[in-house]
Amino acid sequence: MSDRPAFLQVAFSGSGLTAMGHEKKMIREKNVKFDGEDGSMEVTDIRMVWIKKPSRMGGLKKFGAIAGAVAGAAVLAGVGHQVGGIGGRVLRGAGRGLGYAAVGLAISNWTQDSFYNKDSDGNTESIAIPIMTVSNAAQSGKRLIVDLKSGGNMDFEFKQKKIIPVVIANLTSAREQGKCPYCGTNAGNVAACPKCGAPIEGGAGAAAGSSGGAGFCTNCGESIDPGDQFCGKCGHRA
Repeated sequence: MSDRPAFLQVAFSGSGLTAMGHEKKMIREKNVKFDGEDGSMEVTDIRMVWIKKPSRMGGLKKFGAIAGAVAGAAVLAGVGHQVGGIGGRVLRGAGRGLGYAAVGLAISNWTQDSFYNKDSDGNTESIAIPIMTVSNAAQSGKRLIVDLKSGGNMDFEFKQKKIIPVVIANLTSAREQGKCPYCGTNAGNVAACPKCGAPIEGGAGAAAGSSGGAGFCTNCGESIDPGDQFCGKCGHRA
């Protein structure tokens, strides 16, 4: 079983989202609600992240479990799973895990269930939405409506509606740049990343990528030959 891809994990500190090495932070807004919960939002050139406001009683919390899976990925019982948590902590859960090793579905086909990070009680702690999965973003009063290419939308409520056009502008800019969330390469509207071969846009050839049928590392995006058990670049289990 492979761990959850790095760009779906969320690490957070007092200075905000802990960015991956291949992403650039663009905008941050502290007062944003999702599903009635207070939180903050950050947009980078790779992903859009919402982080729930920590509880005053509980402080910063670890993720005890993950709910939500890439469509088609197996949900495995009794397998430990490494996930990112608020505060940058990492926890190995002894319960449920999500299999990402056999994900051949293009990123643009992922449903919103793929993006949730939840605690052991099933409460949403953070959301990480790859920019490549967004088809449109629009304002409705104090709400930002994010439409997904796979269908459906995600609804965020801002305390200050004047910031929403700025968020949309940054989302649009990031979408036009089209960076691969696995490795940061400017991929654009293509079936697979030209560098790492990760499947990006749905359509013919998206699952195979550009590596001649080889797979790809779900941690760093490096191509992996059939039969390899570990990534030759980062050592992640295939």
